[in-house]
Amino acid sequence: MWKHFKFDPRTINFSYDTDDKLSDFDVLLHSAWDRAVAEGQFKYKIDQNIKKRILDGDLHYVIELNPSRFDKRRLPDPFERVDTPFDKNRFNFNKIKDEEILFSLDDEQQTDKHLVIINNSPVRPYQVLLVPNRQLEQSQILTVDCILFALRVVASSAYPFMYVGFNSLCGYASVNHLHLHGIYMPNRLYIQTVKCSPFHVNSNCYLFDLFDVQGFAFEIKHVDEFDKIAQRINTVTNYLVSSDVAHNMTIMKGDSFSSSQPALRVFVWLRQSNIGAKTFHQWNIGCLELSGYTFLQYEEIFNDANEAKFRECINGVALSSEVQQKIRDDVKNLLDQ
Repeated sequence: MWKHFKFDPRTINFSYDTDDKLSDFDVLLHSAWDRAVAEGQFKYKIDQNIKKRILDGDLHYVIELNPSRFDKRRLPDPFERVDTPFDKNRFNFNKIKDEEILFSLDDEQQTDKHLVIINNSPVRPYQVLLVPNRQLEQSQILTVDCILFALRVVASSAYPFMYVGFNSLCGYASVNHLHLHGIYMPNRLYIQTVKCSPFHVNSNCYLFDLFDVQGFAFEIKHVDEFDKIAQRINTVTNYLVSSDVAHNMTIMKGDSFSSSQPALRVFVWLRQSNIGAKTFHQWNIGCLELSGYTFLQYEEIFNDANEAKFRECINGVALSSEVQQKIRDDVKNLLDQ
């Protein structure tokens, strides 16, 4: 049986500029992940020394070479709508082996509400999947409980570049069973420091407009804000689902948008839908790529990549300026309520 980790708000860490490398949470995750490696639970051996580049430019975009992820992973399912219902006949996380479950993270010990499991085709070392309320068979639509789970994972880690990301259906999600990605990033990402404009300050909400792909950025400076901000994030994502707007979410530690203290930053980007099965081009634009990181299949593309190409690809999935303006207006009205 897997272990349980009890979330302790007294030990959380919001700083991304720290010498602390591993907390009790990190130690448990790493040891459980190493156990799964030793048991042969993964589809391929992940190289601890993945080939990496940090691209020249303002974003310091991070790319890594991981051909096995493309060659050996399970084929993604096709989706036509963001609100596609759960289908128990397709792959879902109730079909995984118990050995793929690393531990649970909950408010109380000895519960199995929120599971941390392996991704058996990992992006990089110690990547995990976060599966909330697995038995409820929820489709890939964010809930308040799921967002809280993600916030607790990032805050429980002492690692400065701990990352949690979410892809909606038609936003490059591969599985229609509610889950997020947890990744130990190799370097600081630009989203930890990028400036955003005030949007709805009473909701701790800012506007991300660095790319043509726009989004909303929330900040959390204290654990007591978790519930309140999770509700507001969910107000935005529920609206996007009801409007059939594909979206991506990322959570990392970073600078506060409004002060000099550290904060958790939560980005929700709105973008064009990818209809049908995910295809493997030079790179796909999901939560990772919007955040300043990607992994690539071919060494020649890896060697030829530059920031201008990534910006062009990201801008290519933007909604029209008119649609984005309507979404901003609607979201402002919702947050006013």
